Amino acid sequence: MAWQSCSLLVIASYLLGSISSAILVTRVWCGKDIRTLGNNNAGAANVARTVGLFPAAIVVVFDFSKGAIPVFAARLLGLSDACALGGAIAAVIGHSYPIYFRLRGGKGMAASLGALLAFTPFETLLVLPVLGLVYLVITGSAVTGAIVSLSLLIGLNLWRGHPLVVSLAPLALMVTMGLCIIPQAISDWRQRADKKRLLTHWFTPKEETAHERVAVITDSLASLPPDLCQQAQIHVVPMALILADAVYHDGVDIDPRTYYRRLREDNLSPKTSAPAPGEFLTLYQQLASQYRSGVVITPPKELTQTWDSARLAAEMIKNTFRAEIIDSRVVGPAQGFLALAAARAAASGAGLAAVVEAVETTQKEVGFVGVLDTVKFLVEGGRVAEAHRWVQSALHTYPVLYIHQGQIRLIGMARTKSKAVERMIKWLGDTLPHEGLSLAIAHTDAFQEAAELEKKLLELFHPDEHFVTELTPVIGAHAGPGLLAVAWQITHANHMRNQVSQSSIKQHSKSG
Repeated sequence: MAWQSCSLLVIASYLLGSISSAILVTRVWCGKDIRTLGNNNAGAANVARTVGLFPAAIVVVFDFSKGAIPVFAARLLGLSDACALGGAIAAVIGHSYPIYFRLRGGKGMAASLGALLAFTPFETLLVLPVLGLVYLVITGSAVTGAIVSLSLLIGLNLWRGHPLVVSLAPLALMVTMGLCIIPQAISDWRQRADKKRLLTHWFTPKEETAHERVAVITDSLASLPPDLCQQAQIHVVPMALILADAVYHDGVDIDPRTYYRRLREDNLSPKTSAPAPGEFLTLYQQLASQYRSGVVITPPKELTQTWDSARLAAEMIKNTFRAEIIDSRVVGPAQGFLALAAARAAASGAGLAAVVEAVETTQKEVGFVGVLDTVKFLVEGGRVAEAHRWVQSALHTYPVLYIHQGQIRLIGMARTKSKAVERMIKWLGDTLPHEGLSLAIAHTDAFQEAAELEKKLLELFHPDEHFVTELTPVIGAHAGPGLLAVAWQITHANHMRNQVSQSSIKQHSKSG
């Protein structure tokens, strides 16, 4: 009997639809579950983004077939168009809720298109470019693409005089897909704090993606040249410099030349302070109109309260702006290199997780070493964890210091500053690759010496990029005037001859 044959067709179509080609192909191709990759959807688009175009093409062919086979089978068996449509709907449901894969499947778009190609091949082929234009070019939304193209297909079918069931097949399949994604829609609604943007997420994700750019934030200790920060769109929160007459914003409202002159001549004892949580909160609120998230790169927790301030502010605004706080474990331009890595990742369109990963990868490749002209300010500031070991002798010498895992470590000392600089250069030459790296020559009110150091380093190294920068007055408050330093980033880690480790620091320290 016809109804029995139709029932068997519907059951068989559901079982056929439950064979998830996306899951199977991905497992064979890379040994992973597609539902754990990308947007977690078991569909061809996610396979293309996360696995590759060729496996995605295999998935497309198979999924189209899942929708087309019930229609062809119904016609071969002499069943009605309504039965054929019932089989196609069952295949789409099976694709979305596959019995073989714990009812976790895809959205059913490819299976629906396969069925429609079997029903009205000419008309469906005519609207496929519209689907591609709306989905891939204009909105980035399969939902919007389906609504526009399938609505157009309904009108085209009616105009061409197809039977009503066939003409309205796009509507039936569109409703089926909509019902199948209701659980996912409810999950999205519950998980998203910014529910007002949920419709944008569903219907025009390209617009949301533009809004989802990741902001990059650091503090003034990074000491990056202002034009570089502007070019890379790095937002800088100033530290506070506390003098007897006023409180200044680091790098904003204090003249470095006047400051260093007073530091040398007036026996100043400057104090410094991390930005307050309110300063970070104000910046987060400003950025929230353009960004949904941001990465904040701070100096080591051991040296400043900046990390705590950034984190507290992030808690206050977490429902509208997500901030990931990263302890750089370094200072100065080494911290700046991390901010640059984050900015470049963000500029390439990377999401928050990818930007954080870029920073964490770069953390292993940066460092900061310097020669002090005096240890007076460092001792007064209480920033030397190992002061009791070497500060007495260092008062009459020039120490070479290295920032390692948030701690200031002694590499060696020399009786003259020129010898200390030579020792630093030798240490760099022994420790770093001579190419495949970026360098930053840094100083505190020592322009001529920095220029000479730059010349010597460029004779030894062949960096991909380098710049000279003056460290901010807050760093000068602890390091004093006359500091010469070098920050680096290894851009090709496989070229590195020696890992910068605690053991290598101890070895150099003993040899001096």
